[in-house]
Amino acid sequence: MNSAPALRGDIGYFQFLSLSFGTMIGSAWVILLGDWLGKAGPGGAVLGFLSGALIVMTIGACYAELASHLPEAGSEFIYAHRVYGRGLAFTVGWFLVLYLVSVTVFEALALAWIAELLFPDWQSLTLYSVFGGAITWQTLLVGIGGALCIFALNLAGTRAAVVGHSILTFGFLFVVLCILAALLTHGQANHARPLFATTNGKPWWLGSFGIFSFCAYALNGFQAIPQAIEERSGKTRLRSIGMVIVASIAAAACFYCIVVIAASLSMPWQRLVDEPLPMIAAAATLPQGQMVARVLLVATAVSLIKAWNGVFMMAVRLVLAMARTGYVPGRFARLHPRLASPVPALCLVASLNVAGIFWGRAAIEPITDMCAMVLTLTYVMCCATVLRLRARAGTAEGMAGSVTAFKVPGGSALVWTALIGSVIMTLVAFLAPWWGRQGLPLEWVLLIAWGAIGAGVWWSRERVGFTPP
Repeated sequence: MNSAPALRGDIGYFQFLSLSFGTMIGSAWVILLGDWLGKAGPGGAVLGFLSGALIVMTIGACYAELASHLPEAGSEFIYAHRVYGRGLAFTVGWFLVLYLVSVTVFEALALAWIAELLFPDWQSLTLYSVFGGAITWQTLLVGIGGALCIFALNLAGTRAAVVGHSILTFGFLFVVLCILAALLTHGQANHARPLFATTNGKPWWLGSFGIFSFCAYALNGFQAIPQAIEERSGKTRLRSIGMVIVASIAAAACFYCIVVIAASLSMPWQRLVDEPLPMIAAAATLPQGQMVARVLLVATAVSLIKAWNGVFMMAVRLVLAMARTGYVPGRFARLHPRLASPVPALCLVASLNVAGIFWGRAAIEPITDMCAMVLTLTYVMCCATVLRLRARAGTAEGMAGSVTAFKVPGGSALVWTALIGSVIMTLVAFLAPWWGRQGLPLEWVLLIAWGAIGAGVWWSRERVGFTPP
């Protein structure tokens, strides 16, 4: 552990659970449901999520073992820094900053879209276009306003940010589970037939495999726990936190499966495929459907905000960890004397979040593809790191340093399963942007440009040096 002041949060088990689950469940279940059904049918979509969840749960268990061994803010970056050295650590940290900031931009743009649906009469002029998409005053106002609110919540301190996140998560769950229960009750089984079919003319198993790979992104967010593990309460044991990580992934996967099943029972699922927001269309079939659909839109906005807050917290802690270890200027590790919040790191992440909003909604697809590329590589690294540390220490017990720390069950066989699964997800994530496109995909352009900027920062660090606090 470094000598910099430690973050204070006093986070307990239920708050860690809400932090992880609330960060994982954003807006994909509303926006992408039709895509899942069209590619794999209800049965294929559920099968894809269940199989993907098994792999991500094993990956999450690897993260839990590493977090119990190195309980510091920074997660993947810290693991690379302690095990592989400065070159790989900087690369991991630099691209994770891009990933996390990109997700905050995605949430801001998606929230602006939901606001347009909630208030259709609120029209504004187009200011300019990016990637063929129009940018309006409404998009900028909602996105930037949301970013400033997230910034203010985190500025008040970790306790305020986590408590606010928990309130949003459990409130969202109560409302949405009530609506899903109503859909299951009022739905008809024949609407979900055939279970394994497509509307795009391709085999259902191909779509199911795509959903399996998408789980790398859909079930991402459990890393919020390792990022905040330094801020656990004194009564919160490392072993139990590891179990919370795995449980939160399982809970998120079950949520996605229930969404697919409930929506498919509401009407013939083939009709949902062409709906812009299939889950909202499904909710509209209930008694008082228009009101229920509007409530679900509000719940979706709440879901976006909580996921946005969780990823924002992760980005801030990553910047702070990189500053502590001298990879970026040490000023970003400074804490507010009274609130104990990392103000400079908060300002940096908020500024990048706001700047990304000016790219507009057309950037959402390349953002999600690029995030999956970065994510899957870090999954591979973390699984390989568990194997490396176990080999170095001789046993899992030796690695963890305590019988009370979390260890991946099943020995190295399960770790190898996680590694192989993450490698498959990585291959799909990196090849997917090339399918059906000509020229260099935008996702690759963004990665190359960010890598070039990172090379400049690394060169500056080597010449000037950044002093840790």
